[in-house]
Amino acid sequence: MKNKTYLKASLREIRQSKGRFIAITLIIFLGTFLFVGVKSTGPILNHSASEYVNGQQLADLQVTSTLGLTEEDIDAAEKSGAHTEAAYQFYYAANSDEVVQVTSYDPSQELNQLLVKDGRLPEKADEIVLDTEAKNYGWQIGDTFTIDDADNLSDKEYTIVGFATSPIYISAAERGYANVGSGVVTYFAYVPEEQFTMEVKSILYLAFDDVAGLETYSDTYTDKMAAHQETIEELFADRPKERLAEIQQDAFDELAPAEKEVRDGQKQLADGQAQLDQAKAELEQQQAALAQLPPVQQAALEGQLAAGEAELTQQQDQLDEQQQELTDAQQTLAEKRAEIEDLAEPTYLYNQRKDNPGFQEYGGLSDRIAAIANVFPVFFFFIAALITFTTLTRMVEENRKEIGTLKAMGYGKVEISLKYLIYALLSSAIGIISGAVLGTELLPRLIYFLSSERYLLDGIRVYYVWSPIILAAIAFLLATLGACLFVLIKELREKPAQLLQVRAPKPGKRILLEAITPLWSRLSFNQKVSFRNIFRYKSRMIMAIIGIAGCTGLMVAGVGLKDSLSAVTAKQFGPITDYQAVVTLNDAKEETVAAAETVLTDEPLLTHSMLVYNETIEIRPANQGKQSLTLMVPADQDAFADYVHLKTTAGQKLSLTEGAVLTMKYAELYDLHVGDTLTFYTSDQEAYEVPISGIAENYLGNSLYLSPTVYEEITNSTFEPNAFLVKSKTMTKKQEEALSTALLDTDKVKNTTFLSTQIKMQDDSMGNLNAIVLILVVLSGALAFVVLYNLTNINVSERIRELSTIKVLGFYNKEVTMYIVRENIVFTLFGILAGYVVGYFLTDFILIQASMENMVFPLVINWPAYALAGGMTILFTIIVMYVTHVKLTHVNMIDALKSNE
Repeated sequence: MKNKTYLKASLREIRQSKGRFIAITLIIFLGTFLFVGVKSTGPILNHSASEYVNGQQLADLQVTSTLGLTEEDIDAAEKSGAHTEAAYQFYYAANSDEVVQVTSYDPSQELNQLLVKDGRLPEKADEIVLDTEAKNYGWQIGDTFTIDDADNLSDKEYTIVGFATSPIYISAAERGYANVGSGVVTYFAYVPEEQFTMEVKSILYLAFDDVAGLETYSDTYTDKMAAHQETIEELFADRPKERLAEIQQDAFDELAPAEKEVRDGQKQLADGQAQLDQAKAELEQQQAALAQLPPVQQAALEGQLAAGEAELTQQQDQLDEQQQELTDAQQTLAEKRAEIEDLAEPTYLYNQRKDNPGFQEYGGLSDRIAAIANVFPVFFFFIAALITFTTLTRMVEENRKEIGTLKAMGYGKVEISLKYLIYALLSSAIGIISGAVLGTELLPRLIYFLSSERYLLDGIRVYYVWSPIILAAIAFLLATLGACLFVLIKELREKPAQLLQVRAPKPGKRILLEAITPLWSRLSFNQKVSFRNIFRYKSRMIMAIIGIAGCTGLMVAGVGLKDSLSAVTAKQFGPITDYQAVVTLNDAKEETVAAAETVLTDEPLLTHSMLVYNETIEIRPANQGKQSLTLMVPADQDAFADYVHLKTTAGQKLSLTEGAVLTMKYAELYDLHVGDTLTFYTSDQEAYEVPISGIAENYLGNSLYLSPTVYEEITNSTFEPNAFLVKSKTMTKKQEEALSTALLDTDKVKNTTFLSTQIKMQDDSMGNLNAIVLILVVLSGALAFVVLYNLTNINVSERIRELSTIKVLGFYNKEVTMYIVRENIVFTLFGILAGYVVGYFLTDFILIQASMENMVFPLVINWPAYALAGGMTILFTIIVMYVTHVKLTHVNMIDALKSNE
């Protein structure tokens, strides 16, 4: 009965102090909700993508070649033990706005299964299925789709029977690059394989059993695929030479009949010439003999000889004409043979899942969320746990008399503690369970929903990530139970008589402010009392300022993250990268450069262009994976300063005269400094060493810059530019597409990359984080409100007798409220100022954690971030002040003053 009565008293305690109980539960809920929700979002997003692509059996590796793929290539790939499937593929410019990637459809193939969104897959030879993106161009089921390409397809017209998505593309907007039209694929199409007339396959898909079912973005999958790609590259190491030999032999075989025909013709011509020469000799003999004949016979034979001579002349003309034709044919064949002999080895390209359009962007979103989750929620969590600890500590201390009474009545230490432990466990359990469930179920779904327009995934697969849930439970249980046990152990050591006595208040002391006489003398009596109370209870002041500063700092960091993430393009494009397009050429021949230059010169919106050498190179640091970066060598290093502004982070200009300039992220990652030697590897796997003469500020991508002289010295080769950097006035999307089309039509240009596209993609990618930033700010604001309310509530409950006393002495309700509010105003102002500092360094720390190998986030916090954080904190303070005022007006002074009796 005694225990049952005590349990009822424990539950009554919760009802009587429901404001405090709700506040503690809310703090625990918010901390758990954000911590678990954000920490789970990255893994859940990655898991959702993996489940989708694994379900659609996306190939693990794609192999392509610039000269197509043969059965020998497929046999080489199968030696790795991978499941292989090959397909035909080409690009077709339907019109100026539509570039289609046409791929063969074989219903028996297992890899890269299409997910039909509307209609069905092809069942007849004259049917076609299109990318869902094609709907945006007006195509509908039942329409006739024309592909007028007799070199690749047997028919021209196909009936659209469905729209689908492919696991190869998870980005809604990006489909990769093409070598026709505008140079950018707008959507894909699948045509039955029997329609293709191509001699060799275009792409080879590989799937490996030991990575089936693994998370695509996991380290395990990445490591295993790196090993598999290395194996495939070794198996294909000799294929470029072998494939070149095959193509050359086939070409020589095709050339052989024509060459034989020319040789036979030449022999026949030589025989004819010999016969003609003999006839000419005979004619000359007859003409010589003619002089010996009588005049009458001469006159009769002269006409015959003249006719014979004319006929021989005509035959000679015919032979000469035939000889010229044979000579021309021989020269043409010689040129063709030379072209065949000069053919370059084909390039084999290996693309993993992460190289597919949209995969890196999606993975980058998850990585940035994960980086934010490693810092922001943890700090948020720390503030919530700290306030929880403080609240429960004060609650137990307030109940000294009750503990003393129970102890005097014979209750044991465990029984007395049980009431507070139940209080702590109940608030923790409600907050942790609700926070974990809602955080897992809501936050990932909300973030996915707000960014789903950019991705073509088949929904989100939510699951419970237990590690953050367990961490949250442990931390809050320690904060709540630890706070109770910490105070209970101290209080229960005292005797009941000591506990029943009111703890003496801290004695008043002179404060430092009193020494400043001109200021102190101008303060009113109430203001002096407030300042004395602030410094009298230093622990209360410190805890209030820490709580307010933490919440304000979280709001500053939330908005500051958005400012900083959005500033990448503004910091990179213009201040550093100051050109608008890169035109990549097929080769470095003079006629190639001239053809592209002609198109660039004729475009009125282009202002300047400059030749450079561009190549993707690798660096292979010891005990680390190889990394790619761009090697850029300008033809004119002085003019190059107008295209790329190379400078240190301190603003000092850098020159290319002495060595290499490396961008700052790789220098930081691999601990490289000015004066060090960098070894890099070209696409031919040739290794070269170059001294680093400068570390350049850079925020997007990684590059190595060399002067032509340094490049020629270290590579012992001639500088041959293969690209143009182009500066232009502002161009519309259609103008960019028109220029790209004109350049591709020369057959001398691989592609044209406009930086406007890269800027848009980067801004859109950063825009995906707006949702999580908004959530962080809202939850930080909610925590700030609960913290302010809780701290004020503690302050009032601890000083209720003091407030009742001054109310009895004649203070008006507003004056009693201001007695507390003045202190809150001081705490709030100091907390906001401290929060600005906390927010600045917290943002900087998060950005360091969020930076990636190819991206650095500048620290940019605009004034609205500070204004919003400070304004919201002040607003919450005003609301709490009002709630406190209402509460104080209803205080029963007599009961409060008799509480010690």
